[in-house]
Amino acid sequence: MSTNLKFKSSYHDLEQSKLFFSKELKKWYLKNFRRLPWRGNKKDPNYPYKILVSEFMLQQTGVKTVIPYFENFIAKWPDISSLAKASENEILKYWQGLGYYSRGRNLLKTAQIINIDYNGIIPSNLDDLLSLPGIGEYASAAIRSIAFDKKATVIDGNVKRVIARFFALNGKLKDNEKDISSLAKYLTPNKGNANYSQAIMELGALICRPKQSNCSDCVVSRNCLSLKKGLVSKIPEAKNQINKKNLRCVSFLAINKSNSVLITKRKNENLLKDMWQLPSSDWINQDNNNKLLSQAPFKAKWSEQGRKINYKFSHINLLNETYITNVSSKINIRDEDFKWVDLKSLHEYPLVTLTKKILIDNNLI
Repeated sequence: MSTNLKFKSSYHDLEQSKLFFSKELKKWYLKNFRRLPWRGNKKDPNYPYKILVSEFMLQQTGVKTVIPYFENFIAKWPDISSLAKASENEILKYWQGLGYYSRGRNLLKTAQIINIDYNGIIPSNLDDLLSLPGIGEYASAAIRSIAFDKKATVIDGNVKRVIARFFALNGKLKDNEKDISSLAKYLTPNKGNANYSQAIMELGALICRPKQSNCSDCVVSRNCLSLKKGLVSKIPEAKNQINKKNLRCVSFLAINKSNSVLITKRKNENLLKDMWQLPSSDWINQDNNNKLLSQAPFKAKWSEQGRKINYKFSHINLLNETYITNVSSKINIRDEDFKWVDLKSLHEYPLVTLTKKILIDNNLI
């Protein structure tokens, strides 16, 4: 064995594990894989494109959530050339509710580069993929492996957990990243890598789950060190809980007699950039309604709606209160990022999820 791994004596014979893993996982996968919309005909000339789109969408987002978005996206833009012609506003509209909107922007930029610099053909070369916006080490490996059956090691959370348990690596996943990465690379087969990569991720998603692992149905359980040692529920060690900030804000819902609502375009460079929302206050950690209400887009009699919405981000718990006013005409606001939009036309704008919830609550969409 030519690896530089310095594993404890309790670890498996790696050469035996490599052969066992590859053979058993691929056999299991072919019988049990989920019929997902991006797992279509590999001979389809747009198969790599579908893998590309799915990998962008699946970053930070679960499979069940992604499926309807993927299907709508592919129906609208069935290939790389059609996507390259889309506008950013269109992309954001179809990405609405999926979150992490920079993924959609980067996917559009990537499609445009591929369409021009690669004649519409998605590259399989590692350096070329890594040069594209939004494609990092994981996504490049997934695309090369799944779309092109290249030898590339795909390491996501599911893969990390499967390997940590199989080799009984105590501690948190982040503390074992070097060992997990080395093991994952060594176990990656030279041939049939597309099925292997999907198989090990599928095993983690369906069988070797974070909680309630189904070891009795696991195809590699007979060689799993964690199972033999009774450590499955303890490996990997749970992450430290993130201390989220608790913030408050006010959204301002202004409606005029012609059934138009006032919305504004976000300028924030990092969070929800270029999405549209109801005018809102700053997010603060104080119970100070006067300060929040002072940030209304114009002077009017603003009435509290009553219902509060708790909206959770990865690092923030946001408590939103909505204040409503009805005006007789479209009040002129000297800011190009504010716009009165007819309720029937709101579907044309990519709205942030919180704004959609408020509008639905008020039976406006």
